[in-house]
Amino acid sequence: MTRLLALLAFWLAAPALAGVPGALFDDGRWRVLGVDAGGIPVTRGGAALGSFASLDFHHDLGAGFVRVLSLTDDGTLEPTLPPPGVPGATAVLGRYFECGGGLVAPLRFAALELPEQAKGGGSLELHGMLSNFDSLVGEKLKLLLAKPKSDVVRIELQFKLRATRDLCVDSERRDTQEEFRIVELRSRYLSPADHLSDLARYVKAIDVDCDVFGDCDFDRRSFCVPLENATGYVIDAPNRLRDREVQLFHTTSLPEPTPTLVIEMFSPSPGNVKPQGFVTASGEPGARNVSFWADWSDAKREYRAGRKLGRFRFALEAREPRDPSCDRTQN
Repeated sequence: MTRLLALLAFWLAAPALAGVPGALFDDGRWRVLGVDAGGIPVTRGGAALGSFASLDFHHDLGAGFVRVLSLTDDGTLEPTLPPPGVPGATAVLGRYFECGGGLVAPLRFAALELPEQAKGGGSLELHGMLSNFDSLVGEKLKLLLAKPKSDVVRIELQFKLRATRDLCVDSERRDTQEEFRIVELRSRYLSPADHLSDLARYVKAIDVDCDVFGDCDFDRRSFCVPLENATGYVIDAPNRLRDREVQLFHTTSLPEPTPTLVIEMFSPSPGNVKPQGFVTASGEPGARNVSFWADWSDAKREYRAGRKLGRFRFALEAREPRDPSCDRTQN
């Protein structure tokens, strides 16, 4: 822990080493480009390559390199399907409500180490560290980009989260399922003619048969919420996940073929996660007025400096637009 904080302090105190824009990694299958000088420190083989505003990951699917992922120094992940797919919803990590302080900034990429070569199956594995540069540090970060397909781009992340100071998670936000947003998706819905995503979906457990002793059997129901350009929480009464996925769908290829984004939870377990979101009514072109997240419902109220919050492991997938089945739809 001390060594990691010392490294983080070095990057914060040292002048930014301007990266030379261009290819930081190229093995004929994967190409990683550093774009502009910024706040993502990148190394490879222990050698500093510079600090970049964004990293673009390209893959050759047989017809030349296409971008499949962009990481920016504000902590945003933007997966993109190969053409004709276009960028759509994005993701940020690790936001929580501080007691008396509001919603904290997301985790950012405090350090990333590029590999010497891609893995045997065609995936690309990076290591590093996350931080919000205030209260949280994500140690032993592993970011794995699976070999992309024409209809799926998958990024797997895992890290151990620690408090860098005493912190307090606002338990009053538990009623609205937003005290600790493990992963938050950001999108837009202004109208049927102007949106990036248009449907939130998850699978929840339903009590179907309870005996006199209170023992219940459960069934699974897929629950869908069509998005509207109206201010308010997305889901009226969220349940804990019955499977691993929190889904923000784009149900058609119109107005543009922006992807569906899916969060697949492994740790914390799905039973400790509830989905929720919020829409802010907007008429501003290009607005990102939709947030949809996986809430860690079992987060503790207080963590002392240096204490572990937990191990987090999940995947983020971009999938082709499609209209899913729904057992129940929120009115």
